[in-house]
Parts: sequence; structure tokens; C-alpha cells
Amino acid sequence: MPGPRLALLFQRYLDKTATDAERTEFFELIRRPGSDEILRSLSEHYRINEDLLIRLPEETSRQILAAVLTSDKPAPAPVRPFRSVLRPWMRYAAAILFLIVVAAGVSYIISGKNDAGKVTLAGNQVIRDVLPGHSGAVLKLSNGRSILLDTVKNGRLAEGFVKSSDAITIEKVSVEYATLFTPFGRQEQIILSDGTKVWLNAGSSLRFPTAFAGTQRRVEVTGEAYFEVARNAAQPFIVKAGSEEIKVLGTHFNVNAYADELSVKTTLLEGSVEINNNTILRPDEQCENGTVSKVDADASVAWVYGFFQFEHADIKAVMRQLSRWYNVEVQYEGKITEERFGGEIQRNLKLSEVLELLSRTGIHYILNGSMLTIRS
Repeated sequence: MPGPRLALLFQRYLDKTATDAERTEFFELIRRPGSDEILRSLSEHYRINEDLLIRLPEETSRQILAAVLTSDKPAPAPVRPFRSVLRPWMRYAAAILFLIVVAAGVSYIISGKNDAGKVTLAGNQVIRDVLPGHSGAVLKLSNGRSILLDTVKNGRLAEGFVKSSDAITIEKVSVEYATLFTPFGRQEQIILSDGTKVWLNAGSSLRFPTAFAGTQRRVEVTGEAYFEVARNAAQPFIVKAGSEEIKVLGTHFNVNAYADELSVKTTLLEGSVEINNNTILRPDEQCENGTVSKVDADASVAWVYGFFQFEHADIKAVMRQLSRWYNVEVQYEGKITEERFGGEIQRNLKLSEVLELLSRTGIHYILNGSMLTIRS
């Protein structure tokens, strides 16, 4: 009888305390006959913050539930090696089912494909689909040479630069400056000469020295980067990002400094950081325009582990993330929806699959390769 066990796993899933094995078991249990009614009953008693929810028609919720429970494809539980697992987006009982579809990254809702490569989904159109981004970058050396990392094999790229399947590693050599740039549709990891690890999101850059000399370790970032800084109290690590300077001794933090965002956001996961010599951040705090607030810090690095994470985001904020990762241009026709979005979607889906999930909230679109049109 799955009822008591499902109830326990459901609670742990929402509380973000479930282990990877329990999450896998949870997804298996909800696919069994009769589990839908148990899940509905359980979710009716779960306290929901109505301010953060998207309203889904009940018929839509039933269709999503049917897709989950009748598909013969597995619903894999994503593995994410950091503290929290998921922040749900719900409206009432059946809304948790939409969360499950998003969290599992399912693609089997998509239907109607034909030999011409055209897909029609509830009035929406996919003329040419777009694959997700992947690892890759351009490394520009101090001598002006540029190396396209997508096209070179693992091994030594130049003196002091080694490529592996996981990251670019910098070995200590004479002090020279280099820049790692990730175009839209790419992301990359680099390990600096002091052992500091940096992940670059799509459309970002990191300017860094091949070796750190003097009393400081200084780098410069555009776009978005996640840092795991190697501790060295005698040589503070300083990140220049837009108008901000972030000073750390050894810590984990994310900085979002895209030019098309309204402000620079620095979010701390571990340790402490000092911003512009006057603002101190503690874990689970974010600084934006000099204002510090409590946040779910794990949400800021969801991209590192392969997820889009939306928290009360408007449609343009959502589309900026999609535009960078899928390397598409977004245009709008008609009135722009004022709906707010929350939840997670895996970044390894094709763009049409992400749009289909978002369309359940009423978004209309036409996707034609590098051009995405959002319609009212």
C-alpha cells in the first residue's frame, strides 16, 4: 500500500530533506495506479504561499497528471550536490503535479511532430527547434591568440593551460593575463592557479592572471559566475563585477552581473564576503544595489547543476535566461503578460520542450530557430 510511504516521501520532497534514493522512489510511487488521488489529498493540506503561484486551469492539471502517470518513460530524479533540492511552484492540490513534470525534466508531453520538423502545440508553433547549450568557451591569451575550446582535444593548450573533460586548469607560470569567454549557448569551468574554481554561465567572461602575485588575487567578471575560492588569509581574493568589488578570503558565492539585468546581484552560500568595503554578507544573503536580503542561496547556483530556477520572475526575466542558454533572440508581440513564474526546469531539454512546459501557464509562442516570438 503506497499511501503512508508516499505521504512520508511527499513531505520530505517538499521540505527538501529527501535523499536521492527517496526522490527516485517518490517518482516511482506517483506513477502507480491510485497514487494521483493520494497525492491530491496530501497536497490539499500543504500550506502554500499564494503570492508566488501561477494559476493553472484544472483541466490542464489533469492533462499533466495523465501524462506523468501513463507514460512508459522513467521520471528520473535530478541529482544536485548542494544543500536544497527544490522550491515548488503550486496553486492548489493538483499544482504539485506540474512541479513534478518540471522537476523530472520530462519531454513526453511534446507531441504532434511530423517529417517536416514542424510541431504544433495548442496553437503554438515550433518551426525549427533549438538544442540546449553545452560546455565550451573561447580562451584568449595575452599574446592575442584565441583558442576555441569546443574544437580542441583534451591536453595542454599552451604553456600553463590544460584542458580536461571537466575544466580548464591553470598551472603557475609567469604572470600573464588571459580571458575566458563563454558565448551564448555555452558554459565552462576553470580552475585558477591558486585552486579557486570558477563556473561561467552563458554570455560571460572571466579575466584572470595565470599566477597571483602581490598581496591580492584579483579577477574581473562580466555576466554570471559561481566561485569556490581557495582560502588564503594572506592574499584576499577580489572580484570586480560591474560597479562592485567583492572581497573574500575563502568562500562560495555567485555573482550575476549581466549588462541587461537591472543590477549586480551577489549571493553567498558559504563563508562571508565584503562588497565595496562596506557591506558584509552572511550565508543565504544577497546584496543588490547595496541592500542585503535573505534568500534561498542555492537557487542562485541552480544553473551550475543544470537547472533554470525561477522565483517570482516576470516573463522577460525568464526569457533572458532562455535567450542566453539557447542562443536565441526573443521578440514580443502584443501585450506582455504580467504573470509571475517560479520553479525549476532542466537545462538539458530542447527549447521546444521548455516552451511547452511554460505554455501550460498561458504563454503563446512561435519558435523558428534563432528567433523566438512571444505572443499575447
